[in-house]
Amino acid sequence: MKKAFALLLAVLMLMSLAACSGGTSSGSTPAASGSAAPASSSAGNGETVKVVITLPSMNNLPSEEAKQAVSDALSEYVQGLGYNIAIDVQPYSLVDYTTDMNMRLAGGEELDIIYTGPINTAVTNGYLVNLDEYRDNVLAEAMKVVGDWDLCGTVNGSLYGIPAYKGLSLDYKYIYNEEYFKDFDMTQIKSINDLDGLFAQFKEKYPDELPAAYTYQVSLPLYCEEDHTAVVGTYFATVGDSTELVSLFDTAAYKKAAEKAYEWRQKGYVDPEGSAQTLTHDVLSQSGACKGVYMGHAYSVPTIEQMFTMNNTYGATFKAVSIGKTSLTSNTLTYGIAYTSKHPKEAAEVLNLIWTDEYVMSTLIYGLEGVSWEWNADKSSIQYPEGLGLDSVPYTCLFSCGAFGNQFLLYGMDGNTSNEDKEYMKELIDSAWVAPLFGFTPNSDNVSTQVAAVSNVYNQYDKALMYGDVDPASYLPEFQAALEAAGINDILADYQAQVDAWVEQYK
Repeated sequence: MKKAFALLLAVLMLMSLAACSGGTSSGSTPAASGSAAPASSSAGNGETVKVVITLPSMNNLPSEEAKQAVSDALSEYVQGLGYNIAIDVQPYSLVDYTTDMNMRLAGGEELDIIYTGPINTAVTNGYLVNLDEYRDNVLAEAMKVVGDWDLCGTVNGSLYGIPAYKGLSLDYKYIYNEEYFKDFDMTQIKSINDLDGLFAQFKEKYPDELPAAYTYQVSLPLYCEEDHTAVVGTYFATVGDSTELVSLFDTAAYKKAAEKAYEWRQKGYVDPEGSAQTLTHDVLSQSGACKGVYMGHAYSVPTIEQMFTMNNTYGATFKAVSIGKTSLTSNTLTYGIAYTSKHPKEAAEVLNLIWTDEYVMSTLIYGLEGVSWEWNADKSSIQYPEGLGLDSVPYTCLFSCGAFGNQFLLYGMDGNTSNEDKEYMKELIDSAWVAPLFGFTPNSDNVSTQVAAVSNVYNQYDKALMYGDVDPASYLPEFQAALEAAGINDILADYQAQVDAWVEQYK
């Protein structure tokens, strides 16, 4: 059981939550809620069955009373649509999700909708229900939503999970304290390469201040975008339209990111703590420890400006400029039905509603109207009730909004995912380059020993390079040699065989 969920935490921690196929088209965005019960629904059999939704949450967990209130409201709603289903909503802490799912599934506990984790491994170990029999009926509307992204949940030609439909293509921005940059021409900042000159000017004027937080896992996506280097798994990549795997750490993109991190550390542009820093980008920038930060979100510039201005702790006004947009390279955020489910058909019906029904999706994320949120004056978006906020409402899973279900169905929320942002996210998806292996997930079962060894090497070297702690001129070749000694080429050969079979089947 541990194998199926061993990587859950690592994968979930990479979600950019502000703001996780193989085809070039995306799904369509449903416009309305209130889906009628399909002909294949459980309605009419006279028995009400419970469907448990396990939702990974990055917010404070709601009380049992608050969870029950949301569950009751959802149950009443879906029964009003004609489904004989009682919903049981169970948010789990991100930190505890892996352990909880291991224990509950190992004990045979009845669970229904779960985050799948690395889907190939979960399928190999028999932990997910095959969804093929529901694909063209019960799940038909959800499949229209995700479109070609369905390959992210497909293993050996069968459907086992539905990918989160979200703002997957990110708009990277340099976000800065307006007061400190008022004398610089920010209209000329259009790429990560333009930041060099800006940071040099900033440092000359403010020698004791930092223009940026730090570089780990931030520079790399932008340099990958320059030549369409698409990361596959953790250790490999494709370049351009080729389906040939290469070691990520041998690519030009990785080398440029390591060199830039070291250069900026040496010039005093980024946090001097490097990999020893335990605070996040957000904390460093919004506390004033640095006067700018560059991050990727699927939100528009005005929303990010509003978000940082509202949330900083020292009264600053923030502005932002776009410096690069990312491609569609992977979507590992898939949800399926646990093998312990006693009612998989009804669970599939609920899955379909999560991806197609505005009320269901918004209630799972925001909670109840009048309790955890309320409409603004013209009902164009929602806000917290007076006197309440993110940390004080009875129920919220707000930080899971881009990691679960259909983000485009959510009610617009002031200072978070506005209706305009949803349109912007869709534009980003539609205009993004699609990596040739989008939808492919490698299975490490045949090379688990080598993967463990390579993981140890990766943990030793990668952070030091991406934070600029060490000089890549000497440290990167040492990293590459250590990876070869650990067996990265064995993994590469095994994964390439999987890629070739996948391309033969789906391309």
